[in-house]
Amino acid sequence: MRDGLADEPGAVLWLGPTGRDRVLLLHDLAASGSTSWLGQLSLADEVNLGVVDRPGYAMTDPVSAAGWTADTTMLVGLLDRDGPCHLVAHGNATAGALMAAQLAPSLVRSLVLVEPPLFQLAQGSSLVEDLSGALVELHRHAEDLTGAEYLKQYLLTVGYLEPPRLSVPQRCAEAARAERPACQAPIDLDTLARTSVSVTVVVGGRQGGWHDPGERTVFGGAVWRTAEVLAEAMDGWLVPIDSAGHEVQRRTGAFNQVLCQHLEAWWGSHQHGHVAAGT
Repeated sequence: MRDGLADEPGAVLWLGPTGRDRVLLLHDLAASGSTSWLGQLSLADEVNLGVVDRPGYAMTDPVSAAGWTADTTMLVGLLDRDGPCHLVAHGNATAGALMAAQLAPSLVRSLVLVEPPLFQLAQGSSLVEDLSGALVELHRHAEDLTGAEYLKQYLLTVGYLEPPRLSVPQRCAEAARAERPACQAPIDLDTLARTSVSVTVVVGGRQGGWHDPGERTVFGGAVWRTAEVLAEAMDGWLVPIDSAGHEVQRRTGAFNQVLCQHLEAWWGSHQHGHVAAGT
């Protein structure tokens, strides 16, 4: 990797013992695999941990490839090649992870969905529907903006009263600008509910004065409602992590505990411990 970006899309850096179940980490928009999951690398002592850059974020991949359509294609191909995995997806990556489970459930052992902005699932909530519409409208005008301008407008759209200054590589910003909103992915909860894929949905709490009150109300509120719908439809677990905000995995201890508990529950329900990935 160079500057935290992979040379090829779909190229996975596998860490840890090869005889254990595979856990693949999928980053959010405007990020990269190698920088998003630093606090989770220690889990490679227990599982075969994979870190990947999503399409559009790898060095040799055109940024126009970014988005859930390409994510889904990459994941289905990767899992078909390397074998079934547990998928841990953050933010916009949750759309491709769910689409992969929808299309190829035998290849997805379980899902941990972190702060899913899948607002199409929470119909009937004016807050969620308004935010979804605003994100679609922003994307419609994305070509008129630079990557940096797009990210600023994105933060304003999700409710920030005072958008934080972001230090994002230009390539990541341009890839984020190219991504279709996750709320446009054709996710079918009825189909997913009929699969045997177990799900944990993780949401970061926004308590404390250091969290922007606008983002807490708009994005935080919409994500929470979406998480409730998703967890109920798939008979999964909804786990809040206090004061973690959107970057939940940076609350390393609490997040890693949730991830380990999710995996232990899956292993227990399948009546085995840490087994070979291909069995």
